[in-house]
Amino acid sequence: MKHFNEYIIIKTMKKIAVIGSGNMGGAIAASLTGHSDRVICTAASTSTLNRIKTELPEVEVTLSNIDAVKDADIVILAVKPYIAPTVFKEITGYIKPGAIIMSVIAVLPIDELRKTLDADSKNLQILRIVPNTAIGYGKSVTFISAADTVTDETRDFALEIFNRSGSAFIVSEKDLPACTALASCGIAYFLRFIRAAAEGSVELGLRASFATQIAALTAEGAVALLADGSHPEAEIDKVTTPGGITIKGLNALEENGFTKAVIAALRASCVK
Repeated sequence: MKHFNEYIIIKTMKKIAVIGSGNMGGAIAASLTGHSDRVICTAASTSTLNRIKTELPEVEVTLSNIDAVKDADIVILAVKPYIAPTVFKEITGYIKPGAIIMSVIAVLPIDELRKTLDADSKNLQILRIVPNTAIGYGKSVTFISAADTVTDETRDFALEIFNRSGSAFIVSEKDLPACTALASCGIAYFLRFIRAAAEGSVELGLRASFATQIAALTAEGAVALLADGSHPEAEIDKVTTPGGITIKGLNALEENGFTKAVIAALRASCVK
């Protein structure tokens, strides 16, 4: 009966509170609309709330974190890490027993969340969520890590929510640093390659805006080649010919440390 009741809570979802409606929180709120849920967003400024209300007229907005979490079935914590301790002190006593807590707060471990929010005594289900900045475009790669006490139904529900704004994956918490380096920091690395490709093309005579557009479209095409599970090297082999210009370019990349630099960047970003 316990699992049945949990399933009913997840399916009816009378109230979802998004605490902190900046770029990330606002994008998450957008993915929650249109699914018969009551969504309420908070922010530190009226201007942010006005923007949310204009973009998402169906959501409720408030400056009060306490009003938002009262009776909420799900609380999504999307505040900056330096604000988190103050927010926790404010809302902990008002989170209802049995609520689902989804934290998007960077580098805050599940165990610390459980202790701070008194999760064991309140039977709270705690999950860490790591999206990336493409969430506002429905292209986020999002990682979900759950405490041992989280039910399968809640994990599935979290996947369903974050698959609405991209592709979501359940991973162990120990793998989150590597996943963050690859998909969150990785967005910057891919963008830096596109920028470098555009700069090189400008040297060859193309306009900067045109070169950037073509580099981005080429990256999109490269992604499409891997959509069916093909290995990157298999696709590279298809475009390289003996003595051709592509293999010369690839060798030039390696001579200048391309692969080594990418691996070094990931290692530097994988903070445990």
